[in-house]
Amino acid sequence: MSYLDTLIESKKSVEDSSDVPNNHKLVLIELIEKAHSLEVTSDDPFFYFYSDVTNREDIFEFKSVLKGLYTDAQQHASSCIKLFIKISQLEENEELHIWLSSAIRVVDCIAMHYLQEVLEEEAIKQGDAGKERSRYIQINRKEIKAEKAGRIMDDLYEERNKMEHRTKNDPENPSKQILITPNFRRARKKILKRFPEALNCFDSVYKTHYESA
Repeated sequence: MSYLDTLIESKKSVEDSSDVPNNHKLVLIELIEKAHSLEVTSDDPFFYFYSDVTNREDIFEFKSVLKGLYTDAQQHASSCIKLFIKISQLEENEELHIWLSSAIRVVDCIAMHYLQEVLEEEAIKQGDAGKERSRYIQINRKEIKAEKAGRIMDDLYEERNKMEHRTKNDPENPSKQILITPNFRRARKKILKRFPEALNCFDSVYKTHYESA
């Protein structure tokens, strides 16, 4: 019996058991379902992640063109999935910051390939932005079909930065610093609205470039 079959059988046993208290049963079923979901996504976490975020499975076969970058993208996607199995389950806490950091790295792999292999351009640092964020600013300034994705990802980089530990003077004691609590609610709302748009944009651009060639 495979591990996946064992999980399915274990869930059924817990559900049918009369010896397990209901509150314990709910916890056990939730744990088994999460383990089952992680097992299902383990074959290709990138595909699962991209499909979940865009809410469709007919996405471009990025594996065929990203090559080595695809492995990196899979690892970052796996990190996201382990935190929140679905984008709809994002929570308004510090784990949201960690999730967004990993999610951005997934798209970084696509942006790197897009800039160098599709546009055939050398990445140029943009002002004070780091090299990763600079790629999105450069893509955004090209006024091409991926411009929207570049603009959104640049904005999400800023949202991630806002969730970093920041300080301000303590109103009760100006000589001391206190941490600023991130606005996780605003960040979650923006991610749920804008991140799918960015992935859909890259998906459309890649399909146009490679499948119509």
